[in-house]
Amino acid sequence: MELTSVAIGIVSVIAIVIAIYSGAHIAIALGMISFAGVLILRDAGIAFNLLGLAIADSVSEETFATVPLFVMMGLVVSRAGLGRDVYDFANDLFRPLRGGLGIATVAANAIFASVTGSSIASASVFAKVAIPEMLRFRYGRRFAVGIVAGSSVLGMIIPRA
Repeated sequence: MELTSVAIGIVSVIAIVIAIYSGAHIAIALGMISFAGVLILRDAGIAFNLLGLAIADSVSEETFATVPLFVMMGLVVSRAGLGRDVYDFANDLFRPLRGGLGIATVAANAIFASVTGSSIASASVFAKVAIPEMLRFRYGRRFAVGIVAGSSVLGMIIPRA
């Protein structure tokens, strides 16, 4: 029985969902299953060429060149204890509001993401700073991670001058 390209596409989407839910990283799941799909549809030469192009395109983007520096900045802020001081202040300020630290994190993350222009950089910095501090104030892990992940993409929709 010959598989059509539509059938391979449907099987690939199902395989990606299964791989992600079984714990594989999203990039790994997408890359491996896409590679396998192209390998089935075409030949190994085309699959390896497309894999090389995808890697080269993602590495050569200027936007992603700043991400390691923002990760380092998040590490420095985390190690210096600046995040602890800021979250102590924010907790005192927003204590009357339910989920006050979540609100403060969304606002700070959106501003940071709009300034940097990179949701990846914003997510990496706030993952190092905000999540441990929110856990320290007894917020749930899923809530803290969801706040950081959701608010880091807000910078893309905030217009810059």
